[in-house]
Amino acid sequence: MKSILEKYPRLAEEVAKVSETAGYLWQKGWAERNGGNITLNITELVDIDKLKTMTAIGPKTAIGMKLPYLKNKFFFCKGTNRRMRDLARWPMDNGSVIRICDDCESYEMIADNPVKPTSELPSHLAIHNYLLSIGSSYRAAIHTHPIDLVAMSHHKPFLQKDVLSKLLWSMIP
Repeated sequence: MKSILEKYPRLAEEVAKVSETAGYLWQKGWAERNGGNITLNITELVDIDKLKTMTAIGPKTAIGMKLPYLKNKFFFCKGTNRRMRDLARWPMDNGSVIRICDDCESYEMIADNPVKPTSELPSHLAIHNYLLSIGSSYRAAIHTHPIDLVAMSHHKPFLQKDVLSKLLWSMIP
């Protein structure tokens, strides 16, 4: 039986890009361990009618909010408690493909190797819902927890009012 990536070469190309990005994030120290997540709207890369008929792996999972622009959309998501370096090497063992259900309030996993999506999936999906609501062509949401920033947020001098904020704004406008 063919894997989902074998069935959809365009999807395989996009997952390879996610994998490459995850590798950069890990190599730069911007997202080590499970410090960060990537979600990608893959709806236009797959045959929606064919994927709609795929059997879900596991039960429907509530998202916690209604996301009307995501009805029957498909996403590739980094798995919860998965490392970026492992996502870079083995994306389908460290990520999953999900389908947003008709109710726009839950999702089902449909990938070959079920990996529970990031615990921050609701916030990522809210971003995707917003992007679709404004007609944006952006299809990815990425956030990280850079090691240096985490360290700085635990160092007392940086915790004084506005010190860390001003430093970050001077570095990253």
